[in-house]
Amino acid sequence: NEHLSDVGELFALAQKFSQIEFGIQVSGKKCNFNSERLQWIREIKRYSLINHLPINMALHINQDWVEKLCQGEIVAELVELLNMRTFNMQLLFKRVQLNFRIGREKTPNFDALYQIASEYSNSERRFILSYNSFNSNIIKKLYHKGLRFDCLFDASFGEGIAPNSREAPAFDDFDILQGYAGGISPSNVKDELNKIAKVIPTEREFFIDAEGKLKDDGIVSLKKCEQYVVNALEWQKSI
Repeated sequence: NEHLSDVGELFALAQKFSQIEFGIQVSGKKCNFNSERLQWIREIKRYSLINHLPINMALHINQDWVEKLCQGEIVAELVELLNMRTFNMQLLFKRVQLNFRIGREKTPNFDALYQIASEYSNSERRFILSYNSFNSNIIKKLYHKGLRFDCLFDASFGEGIAPNSREAPAFDDFDILQGYAGGISPSNVKDELNKIAKVIPTEREFFIDAEGKLKDDGIVSLKKCEQYVVNALEWQKSI
């Protein structure tokens, strides 16, 4: 059985820190119609509706689902997830991260990807694109065609390795929210934020992303999540 965070505890943490966005990993293996994960996500939606509580969530699309999406196909489960709304009629998933890497998955069909991303991007929803040396050309091409999105740097691409230094934003456009991932933990988040501060303009907003270092024995620890946020906020107040 899959170990999923207690929904009530998830909302308690969300109410304590409005800055938190919970990223939910989905794929055909993890989140099909028979999966515990999809039932859990439906419970999050139901909890929000019943208790009149907001929550910030991002949908991280992986493996077969992201490959199909990049070819112009959205599976039925994903249609349901993308259309979920909370009690105040806001989308449950306001950001959608596409975790494809050219050379690992089938190379995206540019026109199909642009069409779907354009169709689902609006004032309510924003896409996050994983930016790395494999994907940079197609992401720049999407930008120059007029698509606006957020970028996530993760040089280790999910391996949880922190680089010696952080990269400057991929785009000068302040409308592109720049994110940073890779090896960030509660204990090193201040050091990693210092690395980011060296390469990003003071007045520019950015976000940080962590997963692997927030787990105990492979299971997400909400206590570690809270310490991660507390330490990041302490850094923010100190600058």
